[in-house]
Amino acid sequence: MKRPPALLMIALLAAACAAPSRNQPPQQTQFAQAVAPPERLRPAESLPKAAREDLRVRMAFHARDMNALVSDIMLLRYDEIRDRAKRIASDASLSRPLTNDATELNSAFPEKFFLYQDNLRLEAKTLAESAGRESAFDVADSYGRLSQVCVRCHAAYRGAR
Repeated sequence: MKRPPALLMIALLAAACAAPSRNQPPQQTQFAQAVAPPERLRPAESLPKAAREDLRVRMAFHARDMNALVSDIMLLRYDEIRDRAKRIASDASLSRPLTNDATELNSAFPEKFFLYQDNLRLEAKTLAESAGRESAFDVADSYGRLSQVCVRCHAAYRGAR
């Protein structure tokens, strides 16, 4: 009579060992895919050294703002979201060369780069407006579009590192 409870206990222990750990998030596969280096369809586009040096400085500030923006969004700090999004929009300020007298730096960037910059500015302004309305869902959608612009530009110019 003591054997059935012992068998039941062994079966329960075996089932518990076979089940996935409760400490593992269910999105573990998606997370692993997200942090893995991307498969590139083509090599990164080249930018002249002067342009890369300027971007290195600008991207340090941009990274700081984007990281803080994520925290502000998670905590729904609308004033901070609005202010940071406005700063991101104003920091995207490289001007297209309009004449032959254009600075060497600005003429080093291809037109495609300026299109990404235009989209970044537009999406940052949209995010600021969403934060001004204190609409959590609009903020989330706007941030998603803003980060897509960042990822697309990085995929084009940054290259795998």
